[in-house]
Amino acid sequence: MKDKSFIINKFLRSRFTSGFTIFAVILLSTLIFAIGQACSASKPLLTLDKALELGNENNPVISATYKKVTQYEERLNQAKAGQYPSIVARMAYQQTGEEPKLPVYDATPGNTETPYYAKNGFRETWKAALEMSWLVYSGGAVKYNVQAKELALDSVKAEAQRTFQGVENSIYTAWYELQRAKARLEVAKEALELAKAHLRRVVLFYENGVVAKNQVLRAKVEVSDSELKRIKATNAVNVAWSALERAIGVSVKERFTLPETGKSIEDINIPEDPESIALKNRPELTALEKSRLSALAMSRSATGAGGPQVALKAEAFKVDDEFFPDMQDDWRISIAAEWELFDGGESSAKAGEAKAAAEEVLYKIEDLEKQISLEISTAIMNLQSSIKRVSVAEKQVTSAEEDYRMEMKRYQAQVGTNIDVLDSRVALVNARNQLADSVYDAHRAHADLLYAMGRKPGLSGSDWN
Repeated sequence: MKDKSFIINKFLRSRFTSGFTIFAVILLSTLIFAIGQACSASKPLLTLDKALELGNENNPVISATYKKVTQYEERLNQAKAGQYPSIVARMAYQQTGEEPKLPVYDATPGNTETPYYAKNGFRETWKAALEMSWLVYSGGAVKYNVQAKELALDSVKAEAQRTFQGVENSIYTAWYELQRAKARLEVAKEALELAKAHLRRVVLFYENGVVAKNQVLRAKVEVSDSELKRIKATNAVNVAWSALERAIGVSVKERFTLPETGKSIEDINIPEDPESIALKNRPELTALEKSRLSALAMSRSATGAGGPQVALKAEAFKVDDEFFPDMQDDWRISIAAEWELFDGGESSAKAGEAKAAAEEVLYKIEDLEKQISLEISTAIMNLQSSIKRVSVAEKQVTSAEEDYRMEMKRYQAQVGTNIDVLDSRVALVNARNQLADSVYDAHRAHADLLYAMGRKPGLSGSDWN
């Protein structure tokens, strides 16, 4: 026992003699870290709000959605055009084989003379005309067609709102996954430093004859294992960066740096009656209801198309045998009423098709309400589970840190084993990873709950409500 105490005292003296070297290494490491921090500080932070802003500006899905809404706006404009007159400027040229003539007779009773002919137009005719046609009455076909297109546009805008929410949720998810990967990388780096520090202690013990060589080998294996895990964690961060850039739609890794990883979920809460909020706010429900009303309007439009139609036509024209005509100048106005009494059942079939489409939407709405209920309950259960896990993981980390500290003290006093230290460090690393996973699982579950509730996103598409 006396020899063992002598060896430990000798070991401690050797540690003090190498204090300057250790101090120099620490100073150099601190300097390198400070330089790295200064470089990182030159880049702006990629906060969640900034990521959402960039997504709104660069995500191609959002750009495509804007174009889809524009398409339906133009379809509405096409339908509205039927409410107004159509004006056409026309220029025509016509040539006949013989000069057009009309026979002229003497109207005197008993006259049997051969008639003579009068000129009736031109052999080569140029005609310039300005024509106007206007469907004055369509039986409601035009009116309900416009109404159907307006409702279809409202439906597409509601779908666009959900698309924006989907983009936001994907950015939420990718950003939190990147923060999770970063947190796990920090744990891996800390584990590697702990393994290296322990290896240095074991080597000093071995050099002073306190421990056997197998403990040095085991400590080296743990350092290598920690280094492999750090490499995997670094790769996970890079992959998470790529996923976030895909969600945003533009490269951000080289332009931004990430904020500190969080270990708190204080800002997370579960609102009261989220299902009612979802049934009120989900854009898909609005889109389906607008689609149903649009189908009913199309049915009325088809019915009106099978009724009487009244059109007004007017024409002002000039005719001559040369370009540009100016010899004959005239105009005409006509009103025509038309009613296709039998069309083979086409208009009736179109009306029936539209009504069936409207009834189909009713069943889709019912199914969507059930799907919303499932999404809400799933998100709430996941969030509640994650919150409970965070509480347990925090206590686990505290216990694991204390256990590791005690095992290190025991090992330094040579009343504990190397295996105990390694096991306690593994437990500490696992506890810290569990805490990181629990925290970001809670954030993801909260984002999924908001998405299921149909909460307005922070994107400009929310203006379309």
